[in-house]
Amino acid sequence: MNDMTTDTATGTAIALPKSTDLATLFKADNGIAGVIEQLEAAARAEAKALDAATKKGRAALISLAAKVSSSKAELDRQGKALTEAQRKEINAVNAGRKVAEDRLAALRDEIRKPVTDWEVAEEARTERHKAALARFNLEWATAQDDPETIRRVISEIEATPEGSEWEEYEEVAAARRATALTKYRADLVVAEQREEERAELARLRAEAEERARKDAEEAAAKAEAERLAAEQAEQKRLAAEKADADRIAAERAKAKQIADDKAEADRREQHERDKAEAAERARVEAQQQAESDRVAAEERHKRELAEAKAREEAAAQRERDRLNNERKAEAAARAKREKDKAHRARIRNQIAEGLNGLEAGNWFSIADALIDGKVPHVEVKL
Repeated sequence: MNDMTTDTATGTAIALPKSTDLATLFKADNGIAGVIEQLEAAARAEAKALDAATKKGRAALISLAAKVSSSKAELDRQGKALTEAQRKEINAVNAGRKVAEDRLAALRDEIRKPVTDWEVAEEARTERHKAALARFNLEWATAQDDPETIRRVISEIEATPEGSEWEEYEEVAAARRATALTKYRADLVVAEQREEERAELARLRAEAEERARKDAEEAAAKAEAERLAAEQAEQKRLAAEKADADRIAAERAKAKQIADDKAEADRREQHERDKAEAAERARVEAQQQAESDRVAAEERHKRELAEAKAREEAAAQRERDRLNNERKAEAAARAKREKDKAHRARIRNQIAEGLNGLEAGNWFSIADALIDGKVPHVEVKL
């Protein structure tokens, strides 16, 4: 493989060793670090001399970063080739690849950072100008809005700065500003004319209303005079009618009083009759209630006596049942004790009979008999 050398625009060499030397370096512990340190020193030295504020400097920094990235890719490729060819040395090669990947990637980002920072600042500056251009929007108001609204829009546009502050957007800002002012000033003329016409129409309408008011007042005065004359005539007529009505009302009131007096006398007489009948009904109802209460008391007394007697009989029966149950339980216990005693005696006799045939004092013979099951009711677990 031929030597690989990468030159920057200013002539500083960012070079990698021969492939054979790279193989040796990859195999050595941390051997690739020296190569990377040389690359870092050369790249940083060259980057330091470049200015990201100039177009030429930015282009050179981008080119230098690309060359660092190429060196990283070449080291990675060489490492992969060595890995395939020399599997026994794969750990050292991979370690070198990792060092190259991390450090050269960091170097690449470090070299390009001034350009990246400039691009971010440039984008922010451009967006700021674009946002400011939105102040010249032609839709903030129309000729149909009131003049005060249009004047406020014009004032805001006129207050917008002019000149070099816009930088490369200066001509665009000036053109849009002029266009917006022309448009809104024309809208203001239309709106003011409309307001003047509206004011004139209001003045004419007020004059017409004033004339109508005066005509109405004259008509109302004439009508009031006619009304007063009619009212006086009506008052005379009503006075005559009232005199007749008062006379008729007095006659009717006298007749009504006579009828009311008779009705009151009849009502009082009927009230006394109703009162006497009510008293009689109350007396009869009281006698009936007293008799009903007496009968109910007698029935309640009889029922309470019957319930008391039933409770006494139930208690006596429970006592008889308790005594009978105690006698039965005692007899059953006594019978069980007798049965257990007889059973025990029978078992004892059977065991004694099983042992009776054995030689007294010969414990081995007794043990064999027990093991062989020759003694009833005795079991030996082996």
